[in-house]
Amino acid sequence: MDKDELLKNIKQDIKSEKYSQAFRSLSELSEPGDDFVTQAQYVSLLKAMEGHLPDLKKVRVAILASSTATHFHPVLKFWLAKEGFDAEIYEAEFGTIQQMVLDDKSPLYAFGPDVVFLFTNYRDVKGGVDQFVHLWKALQQRSSSHIIQNNADIPYHRIFGNYDALAGGDLHALRQFNLNLTDAVLPGVTILDMDFLASVWGRRKWHEARFWYHSKHAFDLDATGLVAHQAAKIIAALKGVAKKCAVLDLDNTLWGGVIADDGLEGIELGSGPAGEAYVEFQKYLLKLKERGIILAVCSKNEEEIAKEPFLKHPDMVLKLEDIVIFKANWTDKAANIKEIAQKLNIGIDSMVFIDDNPMERDFIKSSLPMVTVPALTSDPSDFIPIISSGCYFETVCVSDEDRARSGYYRSNLQREELQGKFSNIEEYLAGLNMEMSVGLFDDFHRPRIAQLINKSNQFHLTTTRYSESEIASIGQSRTKFGLYFKLQDRFGDNGLISAVILEEQQGFLHIDTWVMSCRVLSRGVEEFILSEMLAFAGDRGNKKLIGKYIPTAKNKLVADLYRRLNFKMTKDENGTTLWEMDVDRGFSSNIFIKKIQNSLVEKES
Repeated sequence: MDKDELLKNIKQDIKSEKYSQAFRSLSELSEPGDDFVTQAQYVSLLKAMEGHLPDLKKVRVAILASSTATHFHPVLKFWLAKEGFDAEIYEAEFGTIQQMVLDDKSPLYAFGPDVVFLFTNYRDVKGGVDQFVHLWKALQQRSSSHIIQNNADIPYHRIFGNYDALAGGDLHALRQFNLNLTDAVLPGVTILDMDFLASVWGRRKWHEARFWYHSKHAFDLDATGLVAHQAAKIIAALKGVAKKCAVLDLDNTLWGGVIADDGLEGIELGSGPAGEAYVEFQKYLLKLKERGIILAVCSKNEEEIAKEPFLKHPDMVLKLEDIVIFKANWTDKAANIKEIAQKLNIGIDSMVFIDDNPMERDFIKSSLPMVTVPALTSDPSDFIPIISSGCYFETVCVSDEDRARSGYYRSNLQREELQGKFSNIEEYLAGLNMEMSVGLFDDFHRPRIAQLINKSNQFHLTTTRYSESEIASIGQSRTKFGLYFKLQDRFGDNGLISAVILEEQQGFLHIDTWVMSCRVLSRGVEEFILSEMLAFAGDRGNKKLIGKYIPTAKNKLVADLYRRLNFKMTKDENGTTLWEMDVDRGFSSNIFIKKIQNSLVEKES
């Protein structure tokens, strides 16, 4: 069925008020590379569903452009909807970036955006990067919004031909500008690589001179979906909507052929066009793992046979130690994926299922619609472009904890095995030899703290989100305080696993934000953090510790946390509850060795 037919079916579903079905179909049908007329159809269909998609979360985005962007913002709104957001978009008149940013009373600040997109092009590069750094700093002084700034989309034309790339040519200057812009980036600023998108689209097509001279459109209208898709992915990553795990099939996905039938010598891997493509795909997956994506295997196979290439094939790039969970059995793949998510303690919606078999893909799409399922072809040389262009694993920063994530999860499974050897939980926890580090928020840990606050959904009591610049400002506040917690044990370093933001109000210490990595649940960490909060409150003369729980679809895990920690509930409004605990009652947690990472000295009042 072609796109026109599918669009007719979607229109019929909308007419029949089957909005969820229509939106799912539209999300599956739409692609970043679709031309502008088709993108406009998507926008129109989304508008027809307005008010009927209650699961979309609110986000406010301001677009400050040096070119015409009126066509862009409705398409961005559509691509943000695909990421789960109902976007309210403010578009300033083009060419007014400086005025909007530098005027304290401009409509930009009255709008109160979560994200500000500085939508520029190569014509705006009239000097060094200082002009943009100045704008970033001015914005951050007046707003807590996250900033997206695109780099220069290098033009197609050259003055000196090939020599233009050498020092002194315009091409060289713009390339140097892009490098300098990245080096100058501040916390709370993300660079959208517009030059990469231009190269993907093709520079000759991207730079449509007639559009610029006629209506000040900075690039080909048909590239609008590509740019909106990338911007939406960045905003989603900022808001904690990120994929964490790649679930991999084996036969005809990591190698060519069927290991059980063809044997170790018969599979395609390493030699020949297909064999080389499979090796490159494995290298790509290994790089994903090294930057923090969890790799899991889900294959219909005998486990011993399925593991043989990992152990014995000389061209196998991925090793068993790169795979956190290995599921090779004859259970249906939906059940296996659920079990993998449960063991990893991650949401099913954070998983990407990578399988060459269209029947298996359709089964997962129908059984687990929250799982992302790329449409692989039968040609392994297509695998990397398909997954890369989907931007499934987009991120705005990579921390040391990200790089070590696979090790964390593998260690967790070892801890589970150890737990089975003890008769009670106290003996097990004591045997872990846990050591906790506690410190005030600082510059070094800020990126990981921001990442944890913005990506945590299950252990997040208030759903608050903070940008890096907002987290930095906490250090200057006299009433707000941030504490981070790091954990290591006999199996290794767990990294920074929790953060709390506390606020003093009239002699009480309020827990504004409490987030924690779910991989350290049921290890006494919550109790230890509570003891530290009580000690901190007592040292500053506060009488009570106040907590709040705001229910969401994903944080039911902590719905009863305050009750379990012996807080007293004081208010319940439609599920949003307030809790309190007397500070002088004290609380101890004796299963940890404690280190002070940096001084928890009182701020001057």
